[in-house]
Amino acid sequence: MKRIIKIFVPIIAILVLSFFLFEPIITHNFGKEKLKDFSHLQLNTNHSEQIKKQADSLLLSEFSKLKTPALSASIGINNTTIWSNTIGYADVDNQILADSLTKFRIGSTSKALTSIGLGVLIQSKKLNTHSLVKDFVPFASNKLSELTLQQVASHTSGIRNYGNCLCFPIWEYYGNHEYNSIEESMAVFNDDELLFEPSTNFSYSSYNYTLLSAMMETASEKKFLPFMQENVFKPLQMTQTKADRKNQNMDNIAKFYEVENGKIKESYEVNNSVKWAGGGFLSTPNDLVKLGNAVLDYRLLDSLTTTKLFDPVKLNSGQVNSDNYGMGWRNDMRTNIHKDGRDVNIIHHGGVAMGSTAMLILLPEYNLTVAVTMNRNASTQETKNLFFSLPHKLASLFVNSNK
Repeated sequence: MKRIIKIFVPIIAILVLSFFLFEPIITHNFGKEKLKDFSHLQLNTNHSEQIKKQADSLLLSEFSKLKTPALSASIGINNTTIWSNTIGYADVDNQILADSLTKFRIGSTSKALTSIGLGVLIQSKKLNTHSLVKDFVPFASNKLSELTLQQVASHTSGIRNYGNCLCFPIWEYYGNHEYNSIEESMAVFNDDELLFEPSTNFSYSSYNYTLLSAMMETASEKKFLPFMQENVFKPLQMTQTKADRKNQNMDNIAKFYEVENGKIKESYEVNNSVKWAGGGFLSTPNDLVKLGNAVLDYRLLDSLTTTKLFDPVKLNSGQVNSDNYGMGWRNDMRTNIHKDGRDVNIIHHGGVAMGSTAMLILLPEYNLTVAVTMNRNASTQETKNLFFSLPHKLASLFVNSNK
């Protein structure tokens, strides 16, 4: 008997340890149900004006293709929200419908919000593009201390992205640890080697924005989340934009889902406190459009500061980085907006979060903003292409309506 115990106890211990280390993969295929038919669902609002009816029809059509529980969108022109609509379930099991107040995880679109907070500090001369990490983050390692603000905000710093860790589960992206300070969250990557010499390459990493938020805290003399609330969200009346806290008690938050191969389940529970600035906000399309409207109207930031945020950052080679990334925004020319196929400048940032996807685009030439969110993962390239093309299709409708 003792021999059997000696054999089985280590085996059981290994199995238990393996479960916690690899929990996201082990549980991935458990609890999935057949995806329900959402075709009977109707839009929250039926508009009467022709161009808005076309936007309604487009949203309804894309909702059917995306197989998402809920899809929400909003459009702003000339500092006014001129159209918004929502369709689907915020909570599938309880058949709670989503509406314009339903909050979605916006993932890396959070970087665009953080960028505006950064702009406030640049405009007030508390930070500048050449500010050094060492002057604002005393606990930064020697590897990080000589980085400039621009390198950090533009992903040209060489800081790595999510990896594996000695934690439960083993992947940082699925982390459930509650970080009580930015210093604590920076410990995840603070001592790691840089991927390349700063300003010689581009490598996208949300940890850049964890470090950036530490610089912002020192410069503003405020904790990051209260700073964003007081200096960005409150002035712009973004009342539905909050930090995605674990076990939060807030109204109107969507449930988040994995949808794959005709199956659906609630997404794996994560804690986003390691990356508030880079991927930790909840918001609505209406709130995101408020931000876009204000940026294009120079209500919070002047044109010089806005240009600093938008302009793609150049590498030491003199070439623009591979993503046309500024400081919190990508900056591209697209030919799929105007009916004559000419180039249209689009400033944008997307976000893929656990069980949720978001996109915010700004068209400065037309003073137009579009935001779209859904509460499902973008698990395939087809889903990503469908979702991320929707804001462009909506923008095209209004650009070509001459209104």
